[in-house]
Amino acid sequence: MGGYQSTAGTDPSSPLQFFILPNKACPYAQRTHITLIELNIDFSLNEVTLTPTKPDWYLKINPRGKVPAIRIPKFDNQVVYESAICDEFLCDFSRTTLQNDHDLMPTVPMLRSKIRLCNDHCDNVFAKTQFTFLMNKDDDKDQELKNDMENALLYYEDLLTQNGGGPYLFGENFTIADVHIIPFIQRLVVTMRYFKNYELPSEKFPNFLNWIEACSERESVKNTILSEEDMINNYKRFFEMNYKFGGLNKN
Repeated sequence: MGGYQSTAGTDPSSPLQFFILPNKACPYAQRTHITLIELNIDFSLNEVTLTPTKPDWYLKINPRGKVPAIRIPKFDNQVVYESAICDEFLCDFSRTTLQNDHDLMPTVPMLRSKIRLCNDHCDNVFAKTQFTFLMNKDDDKDQELKNDMENALLYYEDLLTQNGGGPYLFGENFTIADVHIIPFIQRLVVTMRYFKNYELPSEKFPNFLNWIEACSERESVKNTILSEEDMINNYKRFFEMNYKFGGLNKN
């Protein structure tokens, strides 16, 4: 699907345009894909291939050349990109423009702040521990790196405990805090089992393991996840090239 011209000049009543890598490969785009489905927002899916070079037509849409990006015909084809910004925009767009009430991003300021802090923990604390442990090729470092990752994940176990055990991070309602991290946890479960022979210990993460199951049962998550086979094949390529995941792999 594609080309800049094929996405330009759309009628204001046209569905929102969502740009994503082929084969559901990107966890960041999965966040926004989940959000669109949860909010029941009509959208068209536009796949863009960013390798070996980023196409000029897409750089006109997102100058950073990344996914996800969303383009909104209703707002004169203006573009929003970066997954967390896309997701909050969609929550506000749904509530204020489409007049649809939802619980994905609450209106209470303190709860909104807590959700943002939770998402910040994912991006700036947890993610680097996940990819550094996964990509480590020095067996002598594995135990230390595994401990670092588990310590970062205990944040979520503790949060679930504080909120009555879940089923979601902030209690009964599925929010963009859950959306923000579940794509990475799904990949963690599959890749750690395959490459590290590692499973999250149930005695340390009872609530978190239940949370994974609850999120994974949602239709929005089931319909947007990369298959395990494709996931493993993608990460095999990452291992071969010692992929840095935008600096998250600290090896």
